Amino acid sequence: MAVLAVPDEATQCRRYAPAVRTFWRRRLRGTEVDELTQETMLRFVQAMRRGAIADPERMGGFVLGICRNLARERVRTAERRAALFAEFSTALASLEDEPELARYQFAQLEDCLSQISQRSRDVIRHAYIDGHSAAEIGERLAMSEGNVRVVRHRALEALRTCMAEKIFWEVAS
Repeated sequence: MAVLAVPDEATQCRRYAPAVRTFWRRRLRGTEVDELTQETMLRFVQAMRRGAIADPERMGGFVLGICRNLARERVRTAERRAALFAEFSTALASLEDEPELARYQFAQLEDCLSQISQRSRDVIRHAYIDGHSAAEIGERLAMSEGNVRVVRHRALEALRTCMAEKIFWEVAS
């Protein structure tokens, strides 16, 4: 049996991207089409790199399988969210009934954040808002990964302690 040469990744992506985009365009609208096209192609490249595609002549079917799997994942995720919302919607509704409390807690959190160091605020922002790992944060802030974890832990403890107290201007009055 002859060994077939597999064209490079960029060529394969250019070849299958229009079909993938059409697949998603038939099912979705807006920016989701581009996002899922990109996700599909990313998984396709990963599969090529790990050698998961045994027969290069069947790549089209492989790409279509990736699209179908992503579509199933989206449906399962939507179903899980709907089930969770149905189960916990009363608890969420109670949050909407207390906007004054939420505003107070937001003001209190801002006050607490102003009381910790800039480095601690940066670590918290990168970890919980940007979603970066300790290694990525360490690289950005020129810190070791272990130091990032320590700073994050201490900052969270300081915020917990601060949030349990009153806002500083309430104590002064």
